Amino acid sequence: MTATLPSDPTERPAASPLRTLRNPNFRRLWVGSVTSAAGTAIGAIILTWLVYTATHSAIAISILGIVQFLPTLAFGLLAGALIDRLDRRRLMLTCDLARSVCFGALALFVLIYGVSTVVLIGVVFAVATFSTVFRPATNAAIPRILGAEELADGNGLLQGGTTVAQFVGSPIGSILVVTVGASVGFAVNALTFAISGTMIFLMVIPTASRSLPGAEPRRRSILGDVGDGLRFLRSRRALLIITLTAMAANFFLTIWGGFTVIYAAEHLKVGATGFAILVAATTAGFAIGAILPGRFHMDRSPGLWLLPTWGIVGFFVLGLAWTSSLAVAVGFTLAGGALLSIGNTTWLSGVQRTVPDEYLGRYFATDEAGSFAMIPAGLAVGGVVVLVLGISTAYVIAGIGALLVNIPLFLSPTVRAWGRRGPQG
Repeated sequence: MTATLPSDPTERPAASPLRTLRNPNFRRLWVGSVTSAAGTAIGAIILTWLVYTATHSAIAISILGIVQFLPTLAFGLLAGALIDRLDRRRLMLTCDLARSVCFGALALFVLIYGVSTVVLIGVVFAVATFSTVFRPATNAAIPRILGAEELADGNGLLQGGTTVAQFVGSPIGSILVVTVGASVGFAVNALTFAISGTMIFLMVIPTASRSLPGAEPRRRSILGDVGDGLRFLRSRRALLIITLTAMAANFFLTIWGGFTVIYAAEHLKVGATGFAILVAATTAGFAIGAILPGRFHMDRSPGLWLLPTWGIVGFFVLGLAWTSSLAVAVGFTLAGGALLSIGNTTWLSGVQRTVPDEYLGRYFATDEAGSFAMIPAGLAVGGVVVLVLGISTAYVIAGIGALLVNIPLFLSPTVRAWGRRGPQG
């Protein structure tokens, strides 16, 4: 299959971010990603419910959550090297087919043999392993599909669409497990990955033309490729500061997002309904924020935009700690989610535009491995703080921490200048 590279990156964008869906390859990626995101949410609800009903153990639930991050921590750097070595479309297709087979086999197992916690956790580990390759491969493939001026809108649509799909998929999973059973729910999840794989099979991803001047020839050893990727990140000071800052911020923001149910129940005293409203506000904020960078050309100065978007979130978390009003809390949550989404989309577009194609897979995999390491750490520390000091104090610590760790972004002129270009550049 042959294809041409995306259109001239200096071309002025159209008014609507939906223009990126006119690109058939990006449209297929978007449809597949949104479909599989809904399926993932369905499967997650069913898996959590089955493990809980089978064990009634908080430890088992914790293990289920931790297992989802282990493959990224263990194999993330190797996955990045594979993405930069091999055909990204084939890797993505293989991962989707493998995940479809895993959930299809699980559906049959549950139907025939019933629930086995060991089998459930094993499938979660296998699916998470393939997802460790799929996610950074997707981010690395997008710049080959879209022009430079389309990246922010494309990333925003993808992030917003998958966020909404996950939000919709969760109640669907609850309904399926209660009405038709877990095996049917897992079969639906398998079908969504099969649909995503079909969309990727139909895609054409152009061959990359970008290259880093003076880049080393590809090494025979995959570990050599990993080391080369880490040296590249270390050589890009702005990108290194941004990556390390994001990892640290992820630790504190996990304390905010990971204990929303306790915040709703114990601090606001609004029960399950209030919890659902806060979750909906977070989802809405992410979806709205995702489409704004392309509208305001934030990717033309991504280093500058990261400063307020990531930094100010800490103030909203502090506001959550100090308010007892659900309406005010919804406003803070909506604003915080929108700013995080703006920052994430701007960062993603900036990386895709500035990092050479041959390093994109390794960079995204390295960033993901570091960020994922912070999530279980944040949950563990946050759980202790909530238990000993209470949810309000935990949110104060999260807010102050999120503000402090972003100080290096403000102090670094290299970060402020990162990715800056002119109106037509």
